[in-house]
Parts: sequence; C-alpha cells; structure tokens
Amino acid sequence: MHHARRRQRGSRDGRRDVARTRPRPLTNCGNDLLEHILSDSMSRFLRAARCAVGAVVLASGAGDLALAARGACGPRGDIASLAQAAESEVAQRAAAAHGTARPGATTPETGRSVAARERARHVAAARFDSLAWPEGTERLAFENVEGIILVTGTLRGGARDTTGPLVLDTGAGHLALDHDLARLLGIAEAGGAARNAVELASRPLERLSLGARQRDLLSPVLTVDGAIVRAVTDRPVLGLIGQDCFAHEALAIDYAAGRIALVPIPAHGAAAGAARLAAEPRVRASRSRAALAGVLGERAVAVPFDLAGDGKMLVRGRVSNPRPPARSAPLTLVLDTGATKSVLFEPALERRARHHRAWRAVRGLTAPTLFGEAPAALARVPRLELEAVGGALACDDLDAAVMTSDLHSLLSRVVEREVDGLVGYSLLRRHRVVIDYPHRIAWLEPRADEWNDRPWEYSSPGFQLERRDGVPRVVAVALGSPAERAGARPGDVVVRVDGEDAAALDVVALTRRLEGPPGTWIELVLRRDGVERTYRLERRELL
Repeated sequence: MHHARRRQRGSRDGRRDVARTRPRPLTNCGNDLLEHILSDSMSRFLRAARCAVGAVVLASGAGDLALAARGACGPRGDIASLAQAAESEVAQRAAAAHGTARPGATTPETGRSVAARERARHVAAARFDSLAWPEGTERLAFENVEGIILVTGTLRGGARDTTGPLVLDTGAGHLALDHDLARLLGIAEAGGAARNAVELASRPLERLSLGARQRDLLSPVLTVDGAIVRAVTDRPVLGLIGQDCFAHEALAIDYAAGRIALVPIPAHGAAAGAARLAAEPRVRASRSRAALAGVLGERAVAVPFDLAGDGKMLVRGRVSNPRPPARSAPLTLVLDTGATKSVLFEPALERRARHHRAWRAVRGLTAPTLFGEAPAALARVPRLELEAVGGALACDDLDAAVMTSDLHSLLSRVVEREVDGLVGYSLLRRHRVVIDYPHRIAWLEPRADEWNDRPWEYSSPGFQLERRDGVPRVVAVALGSPAERAGARPGDVVVRVDGEDAAALDVVALTRRLEGPPGTWIELVLRRDGVERTYRLERRELL
C-alpha cells in the first residue's frame, strides 16, 4: 500500500481558524487536534484489523474496485461517477430491504439459512424499534459490511445534494469526505491532492442529514482519499462520520437488527456538562442509565471511557495470560466501530502478557496499513476483560488480530499515552451497544441469543485475498493450511470459484464463497504467470 511521507511544519502564524485555513496535508497544519484524524483511523484500523483468513479483499486504488465492474466508480477524479454510484447504491439497498438481493452478493448458504437469518434480523429489528426511545430519537437502518457500519446520508453544499453511504466510525474524530466530492460540494479548493493525504476543508459543510436529523455548518471537515474506504467496503462510500457528530447524543447500535439510533441526552449548560464529566464513573453511569431508562436492559454493563486526541474512545482492559499471572497488566484500548477485528499490538503483549504466543493462532497473514504491509496473525484470546463500573465485562474465546506495526507508536503519540490495541467488531457484535458521549459511558449488553453473521468465518482453505489491479489476488496463505499444502502462493489471481467468475463477485460474496462447514470442498482456478491451475481444496477449521 502506498503512503506519502510528509514533512512536519507548523502553521505560519499559529492560528487555527478552520474557516480561513487553506487546504493542506493534515500532518503539515500543525494542529494537534487534527494531525492524526483519519490517516490512523480509517486506513489504519479498517485495513489493519481486516487480516482474517480470506476475510477481506482490499484495493490499491479507486479504479481497482469491484464496483467498477458494476459501473459504480470510475478512476480517481471521476466524481460524477462516484455520486451516481452512491445514488445507485442507495436504491439497491432499498430494494434489498424489500427482498431483492444485491447483484453479485451471492453466498454458498442455502436458501433456508438465508431466510432464517433474515427472519432473525426482522425479529431483532422489531425488538429494537419497540424500545421506549426518548422523544427526538432518530432510528436508522444500516448495512453491515463485515462489521463496517454504512448509513445513508445526504450532504448539501455548492447548491446540490449528494446522497450515499457513509461509514460510521467512532475511531475517527470528525466528518471526513472524499477529496473530489469535497470540491464538488464547494468546501475544498480545486487542485490535486496527494494520494493518502488528509487535508482540512477550507469551508464548513452546509448540511449533513441522517434521516430526519440535520446538522448545519459542520466544521472542521476533513478531505481524504476515498479510495481507501471504498476499497475496504467495496461500496461507493462518500466518506465517514466521526464521533464529534454525536457529541451531545447517545449512539445505540444493534448489529443483529441492522439498526442504529441517535438518542438526545438533555444538556444543562456548559458548567453542568463539565461537572458531569468530572464525576466518578459510578455517578456518570447512574445518570446515564436514568437518561436511557427505556433503552438499556438490566444486563447492560457500564464501561467508562476517556476521549483523547481527536476523540478516540479509550477503555481499560486485560487479557488472559496462559501462564501465571493469570491476567495481563492493564491495557489501554481504543473502542472503534470502524474496526472489523479487535487488535492487540504484539510489542505491548510482550511486555504485559509475555506468554501470549501460547494462544491458538493462524500465522502467515499480512495486515495492509498506511505504512505498508505488516506481518499479522489471528489469535483466539481465551478471555478479554474490560474495566467496568462495579467490576469487569468478560468476553471469552475472542478472535483478535495480533500485529507489529508503526501504528502502535503513532496511536500512542496521538493520544499521549501508550495504546495497546483496540476493541472492534469481533467483540462488539456480541452485544447491544449504546455509547453515551455526554456521560462518557459505553453500555455493552451481552446478547441473549447466539447471533453470528459468519458461522464459518474461520473454516476455509486458508487464503487471504485483496483486489489488486482490478482482480482478486492471493496476498497471503495461512501457514499449515490446505491452500499452503496445495502450493498456492501470494500473487496468484483467483479466476473462478466453483465454476463462477470470481471477478464478477463483490469482495464480501467472494469471501463467503471460500467459507463453509469443515470437511467440505471447494474448487478454485488460480492463474500464475499466465497459466491457470485448478485446485480442489478442503475447508478446514483454522482457528
């Protein structure tokens, strides 16, 4: 993955007036609040956390997306195509909500299992909608792309509206939009932007609408290379929504229902707000539960958090240690809805859980990051505990990425304390989540059911795939897997899967095609140096 190294320099006169600041690379603007907002948030965790075996296909450029095959997005700079694709995406999602499947989104599941999952989703959605939501709550449906939350939003600027999917990312601080889209909306100056650069828009966004909820004159707004996000999701994503868009609300997320809710929290003035944040976690939790009385269940656990840097949510936790002591030293973790896996940085584990290598793990994987590819493994953590009011929230048998990367030191510099990892979708999906920003309390309510949207996630031949140069390629092969024993290598192009053209599938569908019950078989055609080879591979439980 490409990345641009940029020289550090401060603002010419030290002023931070967003409305009068010309767009420039984020790391050049000398603003500690903004220095790290997206380059270490979306690129970092959406990508670094996606290192499950065969879990995701990433891209190296906007023109390489599977969406291009569906007419969704042209090369970088073709913003008209992007806007048109976003509108088309919204229409497809609306059709899917009425029973029409997304083109290319086929899976090896039987019609019975798909129908059962849809029934479960409808039941969960009905339960979610029936809660006693406070007056003024806005409830929205979202698409769950392997843990990435995509909501439909409308952006107004330059006398035009653009509607399309936006990533809801609590690991990011602010609203961030595609470079070219920002210019089209009239909030950024014309001119080229360095690939992977994060810039500051020169003007506020006129309006952001999420359902009936509107926010006017949003500032600061960042502009980014939207190809990063589109590559991860394989959707024509317009940008991402950071936590400051919800600073005065609680954000409720039910992954099984495919629903979020924006819940107003009564404000009582700046002095009261400051006193609320200064209160002990137990007091804040009590006040938060009172404000969310009709929303929270009895089993909801209050996890206090701090906001640091550009608004990253920091929680404390521990992991089980295979040898005495039974638990690690305390860990500082970022709670991030933009991460599809929980992540633990290996240098931190070496100091705090020195025997972590005894965990069951799949090795030989790679994690694409802003700084290039980093070696990674998928581990089965026997237990992760989050510090909570009155005790701890325990999560057993957690799948997490273990990696060594410059991201570790970057994040630590950003929040001015050492960050040891992050809490992502692999943990969050087991709970109903309510993030009360005004009270700095995250409520995690363990699900009573055994909802699992990917029951065979770790039962596959052992490929890790990305979309490169417009085609799905093998980028890593799990050590000891059927794929490795058969001779598959990084760089091989996936041509067909069980007779179907692999390039015609979106990345989620292709990933699901590789998964299935252990002991079942799949036929793949791979191309290397212009020669196609057919492999019949057994799916095996790898983790």
